Amino acid sequence: MAEKRAKRTSSNSKSRRENLITLIVSVIIAVVAWVILSITAFSDITVTLRDVPIDFSLEGYYADISGLSVVDKDIDKVNVSFVGQRDSVGNYTSDDIKVSLDLNSVRTSGSYDIPIIVTSVHGDQLENIEIGPQKTVHIEFDRFASKQLTLDSRTLRFDTGNITAAMGCVIDEEEITVTPSQITVSGPQDYIDQVTSCVLELDQPMRLTESTSVSNASVKLYSGDAVFENPKVSIDTESFNVYIPVYYTRQLPIDITLQSYSDKIDVSTIPYSLSESSILVRSQNSDIDKIANLNLGYIEVRYIRPGTAQSYEILQNTNYENISGIENVQVRFELEGYAEKNINIPNSQIYAINGTSDFNVTVDTDRINVTVVGPQEVLDTLDASSFVAEIDLMDYNLYDGSRFFTAAIYAPGHPDVWALGVNQVLLQISPIEQVEAPAETDGAEEAE
Repeated sequence: MAEKRAKRTSSNSKSRRENLITLIVSVIIAVVAWVILSITAFSDITVTLRDVPIDFSLEGYYADISGLSVVDKDIDKVNVSFVGQRDSVGNYTSDDIKVSLDLNSVRTSGSYDIPIIVTSVHGDQLENIEIGPQKTVHIEFDRFASKQLTLDSRTLRFDTGNITAAMGCVIDEEEITVTPSQITVSGPQDYIDQVTSCVLELDQPMRLTESTSVSNASVKLYSGDAVFENPKVSIDTESFNVYIPVYYTRQLPIDITLQSYSDKIDVSTIPYSLSESSILVRSQNSDIDKIANLNLGYIEVRYIRPGTAQSYEILQNTNYENISGIENVQVRFELEGYAEKNINIPNSQIYAINGTSDFNVTVDTDRINVTVVGPQEVLDTLDASSFVAEIDLMDYNLYDGSRFFTAAIYAPGHPDVWALGVNQVLLQISPIEQVEAPAETDGAEEAE
């Protein structure tokens, strides 16, 4: 009995497996049949694509030939649906269709509602085409133009209204540099014609103590004196670097140096006047404050007499720049209360000093005719005997022979009196013969 029951259970299980296999095969056959039926009986399919870009090319149309450009539009993407053969368009994406414009009606600048055209890039037939959210594009056409604004033409500039220099400093607006030095504005011809300049402006004030570069200036277009704003006008760059040079300034004192042919003459007692006491200079180095004065040059006292005047050119300097506008300074020696006097200094008052033991020196000049200058009340008390002519031989290399030497003439005890010109004295120089000392004898010889 149990054996019969087991056989019956095994038979039922086998039957169920066969039924399951039959069911699966039937389902597969049904699906394949449905696919075949769909392809053959239902060959068309509806495809929907979203956010497909519109091609705004004007190529091939009169608008392109006449120089028109799209300057504004209300949309640039659309949604598209269409019907086509399943085996052709079933896998279409936005890359497989072209959304373009029918521009045959565009002949001149203005606003148009342009129909949208949808085609397959593969040449497939598309039917029942639907476009949304609208079937036309509202476009403004105009002739496109561009204009260059440059630093050289001053149509590009930096507004210095918000920058100031600290005390003792100055900004040279002519030396402000802007990089790039030119820009290009582009847009509809009518709008570009209205743009006259581009101005870089700082939003916050700056007080500068040194040369500075800024890159945060706002870029503004102007039409005359009014700010020009239009979204249809573009600028090729809005990033600028502005270099603002800042100079330290100072009134630099001017002076000259008086030189004397003798330390017996005190040049500090000689009065003179300058046509300018100082000049305004500038430098990008604050060390300019350490310069004591500007020395124009040197004047030898032997060339100074009442009424003497001399002009000095102010030369350029690598440490600072003269911005005073003064190019020459006059030095005058009015010497009020001073006088000139002619004297003859005799041979007895001509001295050659600081000689050596190798040479004999003889003064061959009999007398020196010289003009001296000094305060009138001092000269009235002096005569030829008050002066000496001195040649310091330490300043020369001596050798045998006669030659002229320059004499320093002064009045001892009167440092405010000097001689004019170069006064020379003839000296005779001869070597001194060296006499050999007799040989010494020893004590034995002396005893004999």
